[in-house]
Amino acid sequence: MAKGKARPFYLLYGDEGYLIERVREKIIDTLLPRCRELNFTSYDADQTRPSEVINACNTLPCMAQRRIVLVKAAHQYSKSDLRSFSPYLQSPSPTTSLIFIAEEMPAEFLREVKDGAFHLKRPSQTEIIHWIRTIAQELDKEISSEAARYLQEAVGSDLQGLYNELSKASLYIGDRGRIELKDVERVVSEVRATTIFELTKALGERDLKRAFRSLERIWESGEHPLKILAMISRQFRHLLMTKEVLAKGGGTEEVKKQLGISNPYYLRELAAQAKGFSQPSLQRALTSLWETDLKLKRSSLPRRLLLEELIIKLSASS
Repeated sequence: MAKGKARPFYLLYGDEGYLIERVREKIIDTLLPRCRELNFTSYDADQTRPSEVINACNTLPCMAQRRIVLVKAAHQYSKSDLRSFSPYLQSPSPTTSLIFIAEEMPAEFLREVKDGAFHLKRPSQTEIIHWIRTIAQELDKEISSEAARYLQEAVGSDLQGLYNELSKASLYIGDRGRIELKDVERVVSEVRATTIFELTKALGERDLKRAFRSLERIWESGEHPLKILAMISRQFRHLLMTKEVLAKGGGTEEVKKQLGISNPYYLRELAAQAKGFSQPSLQRALTSLWETDLKLKRSSLPRRLLLEELIIKLSASS
């Protein structure tokens, strides 16, 4: 696309909705600068048969050089459904770009589409401050270092969550050009590190009842189940890294360096909570978290139930 050549097919997949949305809009704006309402069709995979999508792809554009067909949640297609697209993908319409948006896709399909697949995943913790500043600039704001660090510690590496909180902060300060610590403290949603601390502390102390209460508070705040899982996963990764540093004789400064986090309260709590877990139990916890991530994306079971099952596993393995 950067070379001025449109692809017949784009697969944008991964766990970072913010990046997927940015890339999606960039593709559409570049390939369809005008007459969008006549040449853009959007479908949901769970409501649309492959044949309907393919028919739309074979429709000629109207008063434009190109047509775009978008399929959201393409991971909901079965392997059989995806195979239905193979003949079209081998000989696609030269005037259509088909875009799939998905959380994940089977390896067989990824091999088939090859260069058309783009995996958009969450950045590492060391990149988050950069992204916070970048998003703030997109909102025509600057942000102080203290406010950026607070957002990183409160929200984690979820770029969509960071964008939402920065948008609220931007509206809150109005015409003022710089977002300060006091601003994000006022507007950032209540699901913060303290609530996750309560949960992991209860797990470390094998207090399942208190762990369920903490999970309920997070759930009732309206956070998406995958966001809740991401926050718990982040906490357990930090606990494992802290446990490893302390086991080697390191102290708070080394933990601070490893995690790239400077909040002294957070670091003290990590060190204290790490004592409630063994390294093998933390490693098992990360495996359970990964398994729950797959279930949340694939299983038809209630998501609250899947998270409660996870809490039981984490408590048992502590």
